[in-house]
Amino acid sequence: MLSLLTGQPDTERLQALTPADIAERWRTSLGIDVGSAFAALPVIEYWRCKTTGLAWYSPPAAAGEGGLYAQLERFDWYYVADKWEFQAALSALSQGSRVLEVGVGSGHFLRAAAARGLGVRGVELNPVAAARVRALGFEVFETSLSMLAQRGLAPFDAICAFQVLEHVPDPRGLLADMLKLLRPGGQLVLSVPNAAVTRVIDPQRTNLLDQPPHHISHWDAGVFRALAGLLPLRLIKLGREPLQAYHVDWFVSAYTSVLRRQLSDPVSRVLLHPRSQTAVRRLLTTPIRQLIPGHTLLAVMRFEP
Repeated sequence: MLSLLTGQPDTERLQALTPADIAERWRTSLGIDVGSAFAALPVIEYWRCKTTGLAWYSPPAAAGEGGLYAQLERFDWYYVADKWEFQAALSALSQGSRVLEVGVGSGHFLRAAAARGLGVRGVELNPVAAARVRALGFEVFETSLSMLAQRGLAPFDAICAFQVLEHVPDPRGLLADMLKLLRPGGQLVLSVPNAAVTRVIDPQRTNLLDQPPHHISHWDAGVFRALAGLLPLRLIKLGREPLQAYHVDWFVSAYTSVLRRQLSDPVSRVLLHPRSQTAVRRLLTTPIRQLIPGHTLLAVMRFEP
């Protein structure tokens, strides 16, 4: 197996999964049909690049298609209007910059960016989402970045992609296509789930949303540092999201599951009692929450061809 980032056989296989079992969990846990093609895959393998630290699932056919995301959109928690990474990204962008967002979702970032005086456009392959954001008054392209680059658009000052890289089976190809649309000296602003956090709170990788067909790869700070040696990019900033209020339940539940497997029964009955969990949740409503690493990692990278 060749690394998705280096293209070299500097890889190790970590795990093998049964797609039919994953499909059944999606059906029973979330009421979502991931499709017969996914369930019919013989096996999904989990690999890690020894050089960059990127971990990913193979084959590429394990990646979810539009129908999956259309079903996820019915959950209120799937698209959050005011996300930490939106404000962190805006602080890195200069007023008047020409910005392209890849994967506009419900258009929350485009609205925030336009309100700050940025010239924004978007790319969205989900036609329903694209139409919804166009109705807000934004120009949204329904095409691949490689096709968009052929249109002769003036280069953008910045390209943003929030929670996108982990969904695509060819992240290096996507990044290369972004650079075709970026001016020299322009910025890539990229956010992903922070794998350094998820490895701790979900060491067995059981979270459905963090595996195929939803997430295909896992990124941490070391991966972004390694990118600087593989693409003409310089890492300018890494931002780590503090634990957000809307993630407290997820955080406590995940840690509870980890501790339950690690502790003896008498100890776990005391420490993991529902009253203890309630007390922890209350504690995490205080400013102490800002000291705890949260869900997202944000990288700002400069294009230096």
